[in-house]
Amino acid sequence: MIGAATPATTQGAGQDAWPALPHERNWGVLALFGNAAATGVATWVYIIGGFVSFYLSAGPGILVILAGGLAGMLLIALALLPVTGRHGVDSATSTIPQLGTRGAWYSVFLMFVTMAGWNCLLLIFLGRAVAEIVISLGWADASAREALIIGFSLIGALAVWLLLWRGPSALQSAGPIISITVVVLGLYILYLLVKHVGWAHLLRAQPSEPSPDRAWNYATGFEVLVVASIGWWPYVGGLVRLVPSARKALWPTVGGLGLPLSVISIVGFFSGLAFPQSGGDPTVFLVNLGGYWGGITALLFIVLANVGTVMVGAYVSAIGLKRIPVVQARCGWRLTTFLALAPVFVIVVTMPGLFFDNFGTFLAFVGVSFAPMCGIQIADYYCLRRHRGGVDVKAMFITGPGTRYHFWGGINPAGFLGIAAGFVAYLYLLDPLTYASHFPYQYVSASFPSALVAGLVYLLITRYFVLPSGRGGYAPVKPAVAQGQ
Repeated sequence: MIGAATPATTQGAGQDAWPALPHERNWGVLALFGNAAATGVATWVYIIGGFVSFYLSAGPGILVILAGGLAGMLLIALALLPVTGRHGVDSATSTIPQLGTRGAWYSVFLMFVTMAGWNCLLLIFLGRAVAEIVISLGWADASAREALIIGFSLIGALAVWLLLWRGPSALQSAGPIISITVVVLGLYILYLLVKHVGWAHLLRAQPSEPSPDRAWNYATGFEVLVVASIGWWPYVGGLVRLVPSARKALWPTVGGLGLPLSVISIVGFFSGLAFPQSGGDPTVFLVNLGGYWGGITALLFIVLANVGTVMVGAYVSAIGLKRIPVVQARCGWRLTTFLALAPVFVIVVTMPGLFFDNFGTFLAFVGVSFAPMCGIQIADYYCLRRHRGGVDVKAMFITGPGTRYHFWGGINPAGFLGIAAGFVAYLYLLDPLTYASHFPYQYVSASFPSALVAGLVYLLITRYFVLPSGRGGYAPVKPAVAQGQ
């Protein structure tokens, strides 16, 4: 069961599945903001902006990107910070009160798959950047590009694994440096676009694949950014659990993830408007636009950025794997981080091009998975538990019949029925594979209605089925001690 490991197996501060203790929660505002920003400015964010360039021109696109990025972070902050920031637990553990001690395995699986996808995308991006450097320097022929991408992606994964041997201390020291570096990279790319393409041309540029329905274009641009923000769900718990309190975690999380996501997406958006064939990917045009050394320098910045972001992703994945008792009991930190990166090695070797080219499909998986999850978490905490003593952090790690979050066999049907309802609502509004939509998608988008439906179904089932049964720990309890507050 998800909380069944014993304290004797812990690996050290921030390297196990247990709530971070007060002396382990030593990240300040700068460390959290730096690591959040290092994650939020991941280079796949350029492709997010490139998606928006399919549908919107410059003025509307900028506003929609900013609105969507911050709206998605609102969902994340409401769903996760009250529990992860207060009690020092990760994102998967925070779902135990909604899904049950066994049901939360779904969150572990979802988190592991999602993080593996983000890490694969970033390391393939890294491999593409290094391949362009090598080819530009004349060290290899363009025909070797695919082999170079695979080789350097694997080297990047190995470097991340070695860097993570130190545990979260490696993130604490590297995050602020990497975040500053990547912001400089984004500004440099924007400078190149303005210099060589022209600001006036960027403002006049038209989207490459707009729908005749103007409202649909706005809704889709907004939805792409909301989904990208919701994609931080696995990251947030792993980061804020190392900060002394939820209050201190709020603005560094929103500012470090939401704003950089929007700002760098805008650079990718302009890249997509200027070079529609690039889809916002700067590796396609940097050498041609920035010149020999300027382009190579920018590509090196991409390499550094991706290493930093994958470090955060692999760390969060490893913490999620520590939910598994056999991993907690038998695997040290180095082996656990290797397991977290194992899917990356497989995908990079077998299908790097196929995975990278189907980024939109992966993004769709993120939206239909995490929007309903946010909905049930928000409904559970704010409408039910906050007025009944909050969550009981000790009960999250005590399993078996009769325990607070055992529900029925360790599973809360209200949570899964709520998620299923949100999933259906999302698919009705927007098919994330074909982007076919139904009314009123063009006015409300898909993620927020999906979260709303999931939350309402969860509340109804809890009110008329779970609460009368006396299960789930909804009776007033003595609040758990808030660590660090």
